[in-house]
Amino acid sequence: MKGILRSTAGGKVGAIDGLNLFFGALLGANLGSIGHMGLFDYGQLIVLLAGTVMVLRMLSTSERRTYMLITLGFYVAIIAAILLVPALQPKGMPIGDLHRLVVTLGIWVLFVLAAELTPVRRDEAAG
Repeated sequence: MKGILRSTAGGKVGAIDGLNLFFGALLGANLGSIGHMGLFDYGQLIVLLAGTVMVLRMLSTSERRTYMLITLGFYVAIIAAILLVPALQPKGMPIGDLHRLVVTLGIWVLFVLAAELTPVRRDEAAG
């Protein structure tokens, strides 16, 4: 039973790649609905999202896992502040779009963390 809850190294890489592909496309669809934002606010949002996506990917590949987790926590705090503090919310972005974007990022972060924290079998032949 314990072996069923463990992934293989290849399974973990596949899970992370699949999550990144799916959520990258979903993030693009969310951004496609943003048509009334000013250029400056749109640029800030893109920088924030690009940093978040980079940190999620680096979490899977970097040997400096603690540093990546701290950086991810920083990005999560910024996104939470944007959601909760009206003055920080992007102008021209409907609140429903902001909520969908935050939900997309939140689920993506949770799934990546779950995939990263799932134990990996050392011996793939063990079944």
